[in-house]
This record gives sequence, C-alpha cells and structure tokens, in this order.
Amino acid sequence: MRRAAADAPDAANKDGPVGGPREPSTNWGEVRRFDDGRVIVLFERFLRCSVEEVWAAVTEPAQRAVWVPGIRFEPAPRARFDIWFGDECQGPAHVSGTLEVFEPPRRLRMGSMCFDLAAADSGCLLRFSDRLWFDNKRSNAEFANAVLAGWHRFLDTLEIWLDERVSALDLEEPDYAVVDVAGRDGL
Repeated sequence: MRRAAADAPDAANKDGPVGGPREPSTNWGEVRRFDDGRVIVLFERFLRCSVEEVWAAVTEPAQRAVWVPGIRFEPAPRARFDIWFGDECQGPAHVSGTLEVFEPPRRLRMGSMCFDLAAADSGCLLRFSDRLWFDNKRSNAEFANAVLAGWHRFLDTLEIWLDERVSALDLEEPDYAVVDVAGRDGL
C-alpha cells in the first residue's frame, strides 16, 4: 500500500534498507554545449514507477518537500516558483520566477531547470536539465561541478523517495572534482 504524501516521514533517515549508510548513485550526468553558447547539465534517470507517480513527486508540494524542500511552487500553469539555496551555495540565496512550461504529466520548466518525463519499460525516464550561468567567482569547471553534485544528490533523494517512501535529505553530495563527466572538459 502506498503511503500518502501527508504521511511522509521526516528528513532524518539516511540509512538504506539494510541499515547501512547510503551511497550516491553512479549516474554522473553530463555537460552539453550548444552552438548558441548555452551550457547545460543533463541527467537521465530510469525510475521504477509510472510517469504519473514521478510527476506527483515533482509537482505535489508535500512530496517535493521530502526530496527537494528548497523549491516551492503551486502546480499550475504560469504559477510563481521560489527556490532557496542552502548555506553552502556560492550563488544567489533565492531565485524566483514563473513556471514557463507546465504540461502534466510530462514536462515542467521553471527558470533554467527542466523536468521531462517519458514512459519507459516498466517505469519512467526522467530527463532533468539545468542551464549553467557562469560567474567570475570560480572557474567554469568548479561551478559545473557544484551544480552537478547538487542535482545528483537531489535526484538520488527523489529516487529513494519513489522507491522506498523515505526521505534521504542528509545524503552526501558526491565529489565531482574526482569524477569523469562527459562534456565537462574545456569549460
């Protein structure tokens, strides 16, 4: 039986099903450059649940609070979104805007982030992308590493939520400085 979002556990559990600490997935994502100068990070994740279940986890406030609590919006076309970044973020503390694309249950775009969902064998393929806006505070590679690590962690917490219905917000971010990421060279 599925647990209702209102019955979601708190964010204190990082242990896996057998009681050991969780490890980040090895789905490292990639960096893509376009001819017009845009640079994005892209993750593709196969999730073992339906498109509708993933859509609900991304768009329903109670479920979203379990795996990515800093993003808030009402699930409606042209709704306002707010994103609050953690203390360790070297970028802006808060970003807001309007949902640019809201096409249930397939596509959501807010600001530079896009969630695309497609049915796949016995599950859902999630394609998540975020545009990189480079600054002069650190190198482009360091900035890309920070964005990759943050989204890697949150996509892992989403997958854990969908698979096990437990929160894993204290999951460690992987160290992208030691990981080979397609497309990152030459940033």
